[in-house]
Amino acid sequence: MQQTTPLQISFENLSYSVKVRARSTTNNDQDSKRRWPQFGKSKHKDKFILQSLTGAFRPGRITAILGPSGSGKTTLLNLLAGTESSGTTTGSIWVNGRPASGASLRLLAGFVHQDDVILSTQTVSEAITMSIILRPPPLSLMPQSLEPIVNYNRQNGGHNTNNHLLPVPAAVYQKKCSKAKRSHAAHKNMQETARALSLFGLEKCQHTAVGDTSEKGISGGERKRTAIAQEYVTQAPILFLDEPTSGLDAHSALMVTHQLKDIASTGRTVVAVLHQPSSEMFGLIDDIMVLSEGRIVYLGERAGLVDYVAKLGYPCAMYSNPADHIFNAVLFGNDVRHMSSQSDAVARARLLADAWEEQSDGARAVRALVACPELSPIDPSLFRRTSPPTVQLRYLTRRAFLNAVRNRLIINIRLAQAAFFGLLIGFIFLNTHNRPVAVQRQNFSGSLFFTAVTQFLLSILSVVNLFTHERMVFAREWRSGYYGLPAYFVSKNIVELPIQVILPIIYACTSYWLLGLRHDGARFVIYTVTCIVLNLCGFSFGLLLASLFRNMATILAALPVMFLPFLLFGGLLVNTGNSTVWLRWLQWVSPIKYGYTAMMKNQFGGYVVDGVPIGDSYLEEVNLGPMSIGVNIIMVIVIGLLAWVAAYLALLRLTFKGRGDPIKNNVKKLKMELEGPPDPRFLSSNKEERGDVIVA
Repeated sequence: MQQTTPLQISFENLSYSVKVRARSTTNNDQDSKRRWPQFGKSKHKDKFILQSLTGAFRPGRITAILGPSGSGKTTLLNLLAGTESSGTTTGSIWVNGRPASGASLRLLAGFVHQDDVILSTQTVSEAITMSIILRPPPLSLMPQSLEPIVNYNRQNGGHNTNNHLLPVPAAVYQKKCSKAKRSHAAHKNMQETARALSLFGLEKCQHTAVGDTSEKGISGGERKRTAIAQEYVTQAPILFLDEPTSGLDAHSALMVTHQLKDIASTGRTVVAVLHQPSSEMFGLIDDIMVLSEGRIVYLGERAGLVDYVAKLGYPCAMYSNPADHIFNAVLFGNDVRHMSSQSDAVARARLLADAWEEQSDGARAVRALVACPELSPIDPSLFRRTSPPTVQLRYLTRRAFLNAVRNRLIINIRLAQAAFFGLLIGFIFLNTHNRPVAVQRQNFSGSLFFTAVTQFLLSILSVVNLFTHERMVFAREWRSGYYGLPAYFVSKNIVELPIQVILPIIYACTSYWLLGLRHDGARFVIYTVTCIVLNLCGFSFGLLLASLFRNMATILAALPVMFLPFLLFGGLLVNTGNSTVWLRWLQWVSPIKYGYTAMMKNQFGGYVVDGVPIGDSYLEEVNLGPMSIGVNIIMVIVIGLLAWVAAYLALLRLTFKGRGDPIKNNVKKLKMELEGPPDPRFLSSNKEERGDVIVA
């Protein structure tokens, strides 16, 4: 990896708080509110997760954030990475002296989450290549290659006697240059992927699927290294990592730390939350930040930590791990037999934080470093990039197709399911047209209603089951800047829509002739088209449910609320023309009703048995409405389109979560602030003082 412009992150009096319900201290008249806090107004108070933090993370160094659970380590990382927005933030943040925020730092920083969310069917190599293609690193402009022109002249019998190339049509030249660029980019992507695989020791598993809890894939250490490699290849000048070694064995954890050390050696700013690092890992760290109860207990060079705590009366024994000593002796007082109470932990954290702020030379050195930061201009080429929408759409469509193909069992089950239900309904109502009139009415009505319900409901369930698992992957990748919502949404539809068309065709072909419906090619086409639009409508509603709710349990609880009214007013169970007046409107929003009506009119319109016209009179009895077959089909399409748009808006709402105010966080505005001059308070500082600043 190439050297990069050094970026120093500084912050002063940084605090973060969330609203929590205040405990009631009154007696008799407030008993009911304490028992039922959801009723009536309740008081809230601010709970501070981070309190007045002042410090700096320097480029070219690894800074490890240590501290017990609940000390605010991950909150600080999320705040700086721009993924925390639910609370209230106060204080100042700078990058090379330029005012910044979590939203603007997101333009410069990569973030490795504690839980690695990667599409399970992707291989390690594909996951890394995806990051390169969709989040290309800053590249210098390359000169135009003359090879396409030379090849064109050779292929067309051209010759060059005066060392001048023959003229080439502009369109042909652009086409060949574009092809050469794509070939060069593909080759370069392969080189970058191979380099990342080698650096992170992933060559042996590069063609292995990542896997998940149900399908075994790569190991936890390989998964973590893959997640780090995905951020590494973007060449982000700042890298945040949330517990990158948690859950790994000692060797894998040490390997990850070595790799972070190599990344920092290129001038990048690396900040990682580490959970109980080993002594070997501790020796690789440059700077240490220790947090307790949201306050800084120590911030400075690793070498100065042991001497500092020794001055506080906590000498570290020889050959012991300083990280263990900090947790066991300093933060918890060596009392490993009893769990400290909350009040004792807060009091101890307050004493340690006060000692750091008021009495240590290290705190004064940190404040001096914040007052005299790195002021190098921020090169616009350092900002993280996203590939064009066409590239996103092309790659995501290919990935979605591979994901569907690799889930071959699911596809086979869905195909078998369509054929099974078609044969089942066909054999149950076999040759209904040869039975008495009363039986024909009942059987045709029941089978067509079953068809409408089956096509709509099964499509919902299949989409919900598939998309719920991918929803978390989409949310993580979108927030990490891989692609935009339109490209993802369209790619999912491009891959899924052919399946949603094939399945009802299979069902129609297996059921129509067995049922004994009217032997008319045109009516068979109408029956098939109705099945297709009902399936597509169910697909849209499935997308909507999966976009609105996070987990399957919630979706299954909401599905009956949506589906049962459609079922009741579907045209068979209730005579909609004579139902309760103030509920009658539900029939007009039921896609089942429109689909069922289209199929009923297709079968019974002008239907004659033994020379007796029975179809039209039966349609009048069931009172399905005056709309024609075509209008009913169009209404199913309209409802499906409305649900499809609602699903897109639901995903759009998901993308806003964690992003803050989209107007305030305008990308162009944020870039202008970072590219602008430093904060005036730093311009008057004596730059020579920076050479005298030695942290702790």
